[in-house]
Amino acid sequence: MLKKILRVVAVLLVAATVYAEFYEVNVTRVEQNLYRDTLSRAFIVTRYCYQYAYSEDAILSYEAYSYNNKLIFEDGTSCDVVKVTK
Repeated sequence: MLKKILRVVAVLLVAATVYAEFYEVNVTRVEQNLYRDTLSRAFIVTRYCYQYAYSEDAILSYEAYSYNNKLIFEDGTSCDVVKVTK
């Protein structure tokens, strides 16, 4: 059920951001505005994100050099993504 909801959210975001890529991630909060994807081991740097997460499924909408990147959590909360780095 949750994956279906996340997919619907992803489809709706596609309408707003045509060129963005969507990734299924499993994130853990490392510190304020820094999350780590437990699958790829990549770091996700956010802006003004107060969501606590420990091994939580989420959707990453990301395109390099875009200002519309988002990290969308299971509860529907979304945070602006500044960059993704390894």
